[in-house]
Amino acid sequence: MIEGKVGSKKLVWNNTPRGKTGESVVEVDGRSIPVRWVRDDQGIWIETDKGVVGYDVRKSINDDGQAEYTLLNRRRSELITGIGFLKAGEGDSSGTAKVKKSAKVKSQMPGKILRVHVAAGAEVKKGQAIIVMEAMKMENEIKSPQDGVIKEVKITEGQNVETGTELVSFV
Repeated sequence: MIEGKVGSKKLVWNNTPRGKTGESVVEVDGRSIPVRWVRDDQGIWIETDKGVVGYDVRKSINDDGQAEYTLLNRRRSELITGIGFLKAGEGDSSGTAKVKKSAKVKSQMPGKILRVHVAAGAEVKKGQAIIVMEAMKMENEIKSPQDGVIKEVKITEGQNVETGTELVSFV
């Protein structure tokens, strides 16, 4: 069993998705949903009674040494960053890694910065859109991983960035 949080939704996989294909029950905010999955080279396709959704999955290690995942929805221009998963009973019961006050937001893939919605000194809320980046021919909103104050914006509109490029830092 693994637990995690995607946006505001708490997820609990009763069986960890292992292998190329499989079935499980996922609890989303306490509601049980049967799912089937198929893995491919870039990520995973998940089928529920609501339809099929595909995600490209990227793993990185945050400043605290915790694994974080980024999901790119294959059908919509939606990028979900900073997702932490824990095995049941491990550490923080919310299923997310604690974010340092002096957190940094880094690019999860190469792309071009289209819009920057914040400046140094700006107060932001967790989940607030702070940057729009074009990657893989799609516009992706990069959202704040925490409430806080922006210390420094390290990129400009029109700039091309590589994976791992620091975009903004928090005080």
